[in-house]
Amino acid sequence: MNTLTGGVIMGEEKLSFGAFVRAKRESLGKSLRSVAADIDMAPAYLSDVEKGNRWPPVKYLETLAEVLGITSEDELSLYYDLAGEIREGSYPDLTDYIGKTDIARVALRKARDQNISDEKWQQFIDVITSTDKKGE
Repeated sequence: MNTLTGGVIMGEEKLSFGAFVRAKRESLGKSLRSVAADIDMAPAYLSDVEKGNRWPPVKYLETLAEVLGITSEDELSLYYDLAGEIREGSYPDLTDYIGKTDIARVALRKARDQNISDEKWQQFIDVITSTDKKGE
């Protein structure tokens, strides 16, 4: 997989971070220049990001998501997953959390060492989600 143009497979088509950003921008009827101005990025740089020729700088990702109206949990997860894929697995929404949270690093290393299956991960996610709902 090309590190700049890799992406998530959606049906038969591969969705890249740049294509996702362009589609969101266009669906809002915003020009590339206006979005670039909103996030204080050079239009040429944003154009290169949309074309898959450059990585999106981490410092712009949160603001870009806000400008593009990416607010749902699922859409934000996809956005950050696509950004992480082109950064060779460095997922910008998780790196800081994992770096600050000792127990998360311990848990991830244990899961890796035990080769935890997707089914076990899903069970863990289900427990966390049900705990969240009980607290609401």
